[in-house]
Amino acid sequence: MNKTLDRSIAPPFGKLGHFELPPTATYVLSNGIPVHIIESGRQEVMMVQVVMPAGKAAGQRNLVGAATAALMEEGTELRSGAEMAALIDHYGAQLQGEADTDETAVTLYTLTKHLAPTLDLLSETVLRPAFPEGELTIYKRNQQQSALVNEQKVGHLARRAFLGSILGKDNPLGRGSHPSDFETITISDIKEHHRLRLNGNIAHIIVAGRTDERTIDLLEQRFGTMKRNLNIYRAGDFELPASARSTIAKDGAVQDAIRVGRVLFNREHPDFVGMQLLSTVLGGYFGSRLMANIREDKGYTYGIGANLIGLRDTGYLTISTEVGSDVRDAALREIFAEMAALRVKPVPQEELDTVRNYLMGMILKSMDGPFSLASKWRGYLKHGLDVSAHNDTLSQINAMTPQRLLDLARLYLREEDMTVVTAGRK
Repeated sequence: MNKTLDRSIAPPFGKLGHFELPPTATYVLSNGIPVHIIESGRQEVMMVQVVMPAGKAAGQRNLVGAATAALMEEGTELRSGAEMAALIDHYGAQLQGEADTDETAVTLYTLTKHLAPTLDLLSETVLRPAFPEGELTIYKRNQQQSALVNEQKVGHLARRAFLGSILGKDNPLGRGSHPSDFETITISDIKEHHRLRLNGNIAHIIVAGRTDERTIDLLEQRFGTMKRNLNIYRAGDFELPASARSTIAKDGAVQDAIRVGRVLFNREHPDFVGMQLLSTVLGGYFGSRLMANIREDKGYTYGIGANLIGLRDTGYLTISTEVGSDVRDAALREIFAEMAALRVKPVPQEELDTVRNYLMGMILKSMDGPFSLASKWRGYLKHGLDVSAHNDTLSQINAMTPQRLLDLARLYLREEDMTVVTAGRK
């Protein structure tokens, strides 16, 4: 007879130890482009991602970098957008361009047996996009409509103002966009961005999944003969602004959005992993201190989070939530009270063990499958890191102590260093 499960008893607490990040096999094409291959998975599918080290922040004009990435897949000099779409459907493939702050990437998902014809589509998209005027018109109309909707959201208003406050509104990293900005994008801007910052500027190619003996030869034929001109676009030097407090009035808002944070550093900094763990204690998971206090105890919000964002050239801490307008100031006091508590008293060992295991579990989850592994490797490659960075991260998490977290809190969680932006009712 089976025993009845007693749900009042928690399952035993297990600890995750060290686990290896599967290595990549690296080849170099004739023109110097590294190809990193992650051989993994059981299905005969592949991902090929071409990464260019010039993202949205590299555009001379606002929004041009994002528009260029989006329109690269809308037709080439050899095929119309409709022809490209028909061929992609025929081969059961997927092709997409995207730009983040630091990089632009074009990614192909394909069956391994169809690699040769679908690589033709990928190389055309990367090297010979057409940028049809009509597609730009559609893109601008759709994006402007989305932007108009976002202008009614206090969270969007607070985020834009917060990034401008901590990174500088004149810096590419901190400049925000408004609906009217989309009207200024031209085909000339997009073609110039592609010609000067993307074409030939390939940092590396990442391949994941089930490859075969043709893979490198096919990549050599499509990308190895082009002229490579590597140029990693940086955000440039910028002065760190002093901490500030600002409020954005939004008539009719039923809630106030709150953003609290400060500029810190990228993942190459020796304190990055420690601050990741500390920000998780503060507000990085459902059992965090901010959630326990402001959601569970006070009932001010449905959710609140703290995140350490690592960009290529810098990084920042951000705490975000939305609360009722009548409790905005009270919520802010509680946020700073939780920061103060971390500066005064060491995190209990039991809490540290819980957060440590949570982070280790999230890292393990990010390695689930070939495409997730490719994403993880791309993050390391952006910072010029290798598998040793993975091992160092695990070692730092496992070696973290309450005293070390206390030292980091006293150094980086001071209220006087924080920028505060709120958006909502007057």
